[in-house]
Amino acid sequence: MKKLFILIIILSNSILFGQNLTEINENIGLADSLTNNKEIRIYRTSGMNNHMGIFRMYQDSTEKWKAEFIYHYAKVPNQAELKIEKRKLKSKSKMDLVWLEIQKTNIQVLPNMTDIEWKLKKEPVIYEMDGEKVLSWKQTSILDGQGYDVHIRGGIFFNRVYYSNPESYLRINENVDELLYFSELLNLLQTEFGVWKNN
Repeated sequence: MKKLFILIIILSNSILFGQNLTEINENIGLADSLTNNKEIRIYRTSGMNNHMGIFRMYQDSTEKWKAEFIYHYAKVPNQAELKIEKRKLKSKSKMDLVWLEIQKTNIQVLPNMTDIEWKLKKEPVIYEMDGEKVLSWKQTSILDGQGYDVHIRGGIFFNRVYYSNPESYLRINENVDELLYFSELLNLLQTEFGVWKNN
């Protein structure tokens, strides 16, 4: 029952997040799909608030690289108005190199976090319940924190994945490749652009 409750919370958050994304893109003047041949967008939610941080890096039609960070504060009835702030970003390294470093993290082929949940289970135990043998795993669930919705396009490839609290889960599950790669991506963006340094 506890696992079912956790699953319902995760699914509810994913559904709410997905419904808001179109509205958020409309507010900041972006199409829902990636329109550039090379582009990455990362939408980060933080806990239960109205704020979202969006990292965007892309190569425009003239093959010039651009990067920006967008702060989106959603309207909250009787509390707050819609507020959007955009900031241009400069990378420490050349953007062509940063793009290759992003791909080194395998983000273009990483599966969704829901597809690797079996890797986060530990210590399987068989016990008896109501006269029947039952199999159970120990699994930590982190329900609050950061969620990252990543969209990436590079020529022929496209990928979209969602990870919830990847760095926190990595501290518990140190040898899960997908969490390692995702954390490498976040570390790269922190180093190159200074975004999300205070997680």
